[in-house]
Amino acid sequence: MPGPDHVDGADRADRADATDPGEDERPARGSLEGGQVHRALAILELLGDPESRGLGGPAGSADVPTSFGVVEIARTLGRDKSQISRLLRLLADAGFVEREAGTLRYRIGTRLFSLGVRAVSRRLRDEADALVEREAALLGERVEVCVRSGGSSMTVATAAPDSELRAIGWVGRIVPLSCTATGRALLFDLDTPAVARLIVPEGLAQAGPGAPRSLDELVARIGEDRERGLSLARHEMDRGLLAVGAPVRDAAGGVVAAVGVAGPDSRIDPVLPEVSAGVLRAAADLSRALGASLPPPATGPPRPPRQRRPPTARPVPPTRKEGVS
Repeated sequence: MPGPDHVDGADRADRADATDPGEDERPARGSLEGGQVHRALAILELLGDPESRGLGGPAGSADVPTSFGVVEIARTLGRDKSQISRLLRLLADAGFVEREAGTLRYRIGTRLFSLGVRAVSRRLRDEADALVEREAALLGERVEVCVRSGGSSMTVATAAPDSELRAIGWVGRIVPLSCTATGRALLFDLDTPAVARLIVPEGLAQAGPGAPRSLDELVARIGEDRERGLSLARHEMDRGLLAVGAPVRDAAGGVVAAVGVAGPDSRIDPVLPEVSAGVLRAAADLSRALGASLPPPATGPPRPPRQRRPPTARPVPPTRKEGVS
């Protein structure tokens, strides 16, 4: 049985490599050149998504990233160990990877996470602006894209097919997570303790008559919404308002935004299946644009714009809450 000083072959190689630079270590540290760029990108891809290289196990997260030793990385990529070690040190100097203290294993660096977050945020805003304009014309309703901001849902993009709703919806508006369709879609990935940490300090919004009044009721509705793949909020933000929302996911599969449509119940309810399908389609399109792995969209003839139906009952007087999803 190995003693406390036992070190397996991979660890011996990693530790020797950390102190004895190979032939490829001789050039001074500097910027990557030529084929090194492709090898460095392969390293980052491996550390960021080990499943793509057949290593299995969890892909890691910003809090607990997956880490690998030099030998393991070199073997997986089919490269020379000293070559991989030199690239890892260059990437570490730049902050793109980090070496764990004591283990000599490498993981994705915080700088790369920061760049990724900024890239997704910029891409999300750009793609969302185009998506809401397109979907508003196709669905004949105001469409918005929201992100989570603390215990609230914040609109980052919105468009409507007419000036009436366009004047009511605006970017930067904050609404509760608990009683809006987009808000609950933003909670799809969270368990009960996480939802409680977000919602309880903020308090459950006492808005429309259909709004959840307790944490248990909110969690139950999130579960129902999650099962159907989209959120429905009827008379929750305001009496007479019906909203539909679906989550948007990024390349890592996490919920980063939500697409929503809302309007008078009397107008939305008769065409709810069509509106729901449109919201799901829009959320999937935006998810693909952010790098999420989803099946390609079905091809077919162009969809004609839906003609908005007038409410079948006396409409709710215009308020600032109309159109909140």
